Amino acid sequence: MGERIFVAVTVAATLMTLAVSVIVIADPAFALPAASPVTPGVETFARACSIRSLAVGGALLILLARRATAGLIVLLWVTGLFQAGDTLVHALNGNPAAFAAAVLAAVAFGSARWLARARPAPGH
Repeated sequence: MGERIFVAVTVAATLMTLAVSVIVIADPAFALPAASPVTPGVETFARACSIRSLAVGGALLILLARRATAGLIVLLWVTGLFQAGDTLVHALNGNPAAFAAAVLAAVAFGSARWLARARPAPGH
């Protein structure tokens, strides 16, 4: 039962991140506070961050499908760190996306912790 919950939460969080990333690639203003100017620099940065999220999210889904536990633990920690950084950036800019990023960070860190505990010890 625990594995199903882990997989469901991780897949849902990853799919949400992938969807937002696609939206931001199409419209970088989506990632900004209301009425913020969308300059060429903002467009480049928002799209670059979104492409990073697509790559990491795709890798997470592949590792889940392959049940590659060791890789998943590492990538979930990396994902959690990305989301924690996003939380800080959004909070400093007064963007309500800070809450969503904090939830996604908690999901990633919690999933990594759960998976590490559920993983059999080496040699067993």
